[in-house]
Amino acid sequence: MVRADGDALVMHVGERPYVVVGAGTQELSSQILNLGAMTGMLQQLLPAAAQDSLEEFGAVEHRLPPRDHDAFTVVAARGGDDIWIEIRRRRKSVAAVAAPPVNLDVPPTLVDVPVPVAAIDQPAQVSEAPLEVMAEPVLVSEEPAPVVEELPIVADAPALVEEPLAIDEPVVIDEAPAVAERAPVLQMTRTVRIEVPPRAAAMRGSGVERLLRLAAARAASALFVTSDCRPSIRVEGDIRPLDGEPPLSRADVESAVMEIVPEAEQEAVGRGESTEWLTEFADLGRVRCITFTDHRGPGVVFHMIATRAATAEQLGLSREVQALATEPQGLVLVAALPGNGKSTLVSALVDLVNRQRAEYVVTLERQIRLVHDNRTAIVSQREIRGGVDDALSAARAALREDPDVLAVDDLASAHMVPLLLQAASEGLVFVSITAPSTIEAVERFVELAPADARAGVRAAMAETFRGAVAQVLLKKSGGGRVAAREVLLATAAVTRVISDGSSGQLQAALEGGRKHGMVPLADALVGLVHSGVVDVREAFRKSPDRDRLLAGLKREGIDTSVVERLA
Repeated sequence: MVRADGDALVMHVGERPYVVVGAGTQELSSQILNLGAMTGMLQQLLPAAAQDSLEEFGAVEHRLPPRDHDAFTVVAARGGDDIWIEIRRRRKSVAAVAAPPVNLDVPPTLVDVPVPVAAIDQPAQVSEAPLEVMAEPVLVSEEPAPVVEELPIVADAPALVEEPLAIDEPVVIDEAPAVAERAPVLQMTRTVRIEVPPRAAAMRGSGVERLLRLAAARAASALFVTSDCRPSIRVEGDIRPLDGEPPLSRADVESAVMEIVPEAEQEAVGRGESTEWLTEFADLGRVRCITFTDHRGPGVVFHMIATRAATAEQLGLSREVQALATEPQGLVLVAALPGNGKSTLVSALVDLVNRQRAEYVVTLERQIRLVHDNRTAIVSQREIRGGVDDALSAARAALREDPDVLAVDDLASAHMVPLLLQAASEGLVFVSITAPSTIEAVERFVELAPADARAGVRAAMAETFRGAVAQVLLKKSGGGRVAAREVLLATAAVTRVISDGSSGQLQAALEGGRKHGMVPLADALVGLVHSGVVDVREAFRKSPDRDRLLAGLKREGIDTSVVERLA
């Protein structure tokens, strides 16, 4: 602080230390101060008596030995694991040296010295009736008294608390040598207003953003904030605590949620209901927030959304899958169970179109997760809120614009099926469906239509179907995740089975199409186990057809004894 010619040094758990220089600030370190570091600071700066006062009252002021004629005061506040320290520098005033001497003939009087509380990124709160408390006696020498500056004091509770200011030793005003004869002792009344910062302030407002930035820096896909637990993150499928973060109380989490929840959702959150919304942070992108209440209290899960779509090359899409994005028209189904990257896969296909085709693309999404910049194509992304009628209206409106490519997220409406088949006869249509395999995706698309209309749907689908991709994400043996993909292409055998309605024969058509680039999911899983990328137990756990997987593993000579008992 002295080298920077600053006026104060401020340190707070969860933040970087900085020096106040004039009207600005200067950071001293890029590292965030954790609880252990701040506890060590308190032990170095405060004597035992001052530390005891801090524990009792939540706030304390302590004078440090002067240096180069400058006086230094430590003001500290603590509330549980939240610690705030400010070291104030008081330069020796030239005006004070020239001031007239104190007239000792004047009878002692009581003097009110207001001491405001420094703000810690919170609006100042002012008590309407500050408590008058008697501080320790103040010795006044015969030398001129320096100008008395206001000293900030903070404490640690979320409300105004009127407590006596703890001063661990008599404060001698003026650094001049003491006179031979002691001056009379004056009792001084000080008006002390203790304003307390919120506990676990790291979770309030910008603190949520701080945790999200820490999670993003660790390549996390999600941040979990729950009552009476440390914040945790999901990295490559695994949950782990966020290093250096203390447990958060129920009140901490409630305050954090109410700081960021949209006004429309506040009432539901207050009732303890599960809510969901999207928010956006600078340089972080969009975050999906989901609140819940469990046996400990409130909680919230933040799902980190990538700012840009992953490319086909990054996802390792095969040549056959990438070729689906080059079709001039037709229907392409993308299938996966929740949490297996279905939206990411659709976005990669849209990205391929965006980079390769000078066309008009419209996407209808329940939540816009990945943003596409216009490249060769023009991409219009639309977020569809509401129910089936809203989605249907949005699809009809989009088709009136005559898009070359239409992408529909998570099909669930029977009324959309004939509309999408009509669109697929004129342009390329990507449709995502919640299903574990390509065969089930085809069946669910047909079964969405009313029973009396399914024959027509099958006939139209046989004409427009171009292929389907199903994806499963698995944990790799060495850490991270890898995708296993099933690929079903529109060969003559496949379209004939779809037209006849004999879906039971689709599996045989899929396996018979290996020479055309089709890949049964069991083959993809066996390949990952055989190469050592995925453990046999993980493949067995994620396989929708375990009997077929076991048969494939045995053909490759892979030991299946560890999972056979579970079959």
